Amino acid sequence: MKRFLSTAMLVVALSLIGYAQTSMTPAMQNAPARKSPLAEYAGAWIGMFQGHAWMTIRLSLQGNQVSGSLQRPQDLQFNDDGNIKSISDERSTATVENGQLTGDGLLLTVKDPNSKESDRYLIRLTTANTAEVKMVAMNMPPGMPKPKPWMLSRVGPSTPAPVR
Repeated sequence: MKRFLSTAMLVVALSLIGYAQTSMTPAMQNAPARKSPLAEYAGAWIGMFQGHAWMTIRLSLQGNQVSGSLQRPQDLQFNDDGNIKSISDERSTATVENGQLTGDGLLLTVKDPNSKESDRYLIRLTTANTAEVKMVAMNMPPGMPKPKPWMLSRVGPSTPAPVR
């Protein structure tokens, strides 16, 4: 009798475990898949200066990693207020090496393939299709004002950013 009771309890326990693992409530079946918080940053972003795109950031999400590129002028000049005064025609394109969410936004580490130098940029979403970007830990020459954040707009995935 003791053996029969033990076997019956084992069968009931295994049945409950199997049911718990396969049972889904209707709410669970219809629940949307979880979206990565990085997905809000994916897409093409452009910054405009005097009616021309001067900066383009293209970000794509692969699993929980951000990849992409950042294209900007080789040389930027700033006025006394920290706003862009002029940009060079020469462009450099850097590869996104790392993207990490922080409390302030998405911190990108980009590497220039020619110079092998890395820069860091912080992108902060202001709306679903606008953002601010700024260089982080930028060394400024003495007397040069700290640059203000630059405004970016998201462009459609099939819309190429205008080239100056």
